[in-house]
Amino acid sequence: MKGFFITLEGIEGTGKSTQAKALYKSLTDTGYPTVFSREPGGTRIGNLIRDVLINPEYREMSVLTEIFLFAAARAQHVEQLLRPKLEEGYVIICDRFADSSVAYQGYGRDVPLALIREMNSAATWAIQPNITFFLDLEPETALHRVRLRVEETETIPDRLEREQLEFFHKVRNGYRRIAQEEPHRFRWLDATMEPEALHRKITELCLREIRKAGIQTNRELQAPESWQIIDS
Repeated sequence: MKGFFITLEGIEGTGKSTQAKALYKSLTDTGYPTVFSREPGGTRIGNLIRDVLINPEYREMSVLTEIFLFAAARAQHVEQLLRPKLEEGYVIICDRFADSSVAYQGYGRDVPLALIREMNSAATWAIQPNITFFLDLEPETALHRVRLRVEETETIPDRLEREQLEFFHKVRNGYRRIAQEEPHRFRWLDATMEPEALHRKITELCLREIRKAGIQTNRELQAPESWQIIDS
């Protein structure tokens, strides 16, 4: 890949989305051609699948259905957006990627990890992030943040946010296990840090790795735009 692929992972309430958006702005301001997306989503089809996955009305959804829907949205995302933009030399920031399926469906829902990884491999064309930030937080604190956000925005919790505390403990432990197995890719960060301090840390680490990888700027690529397509 000519580009550089960054993902942010963690349970609900860790601040992933906030940090991903802040990183997008920093890299864009620095002059790198940057794409900001999310999973599930990032494409028209992916967002339609997302609407089904997070809809709290679909509580009867089976675990296998959930796995297949995430894989379908990911396959579309990779084919339509990630592979083309990485080939063009863009920096991609993605709020969640394949590690989420391993943590949530594998460790959280006790689905055999071999099945999750086989489906991830098929959906991603073996694309892996250059760097993954795992924002770690106690589930009790994370779910408290979710409740405050729901109250402030007068929204309703989505299907996954309604899971029990035990589920999020399992997911968090899954992320920790993945991070321990791949220390070359993961950067394990304390999500209790002040948001601005956490942002500086993430940006500093990203810029160092991007420069080391020799990624070109907008001027060098003759690509004046960055792409924020999270809501496409």
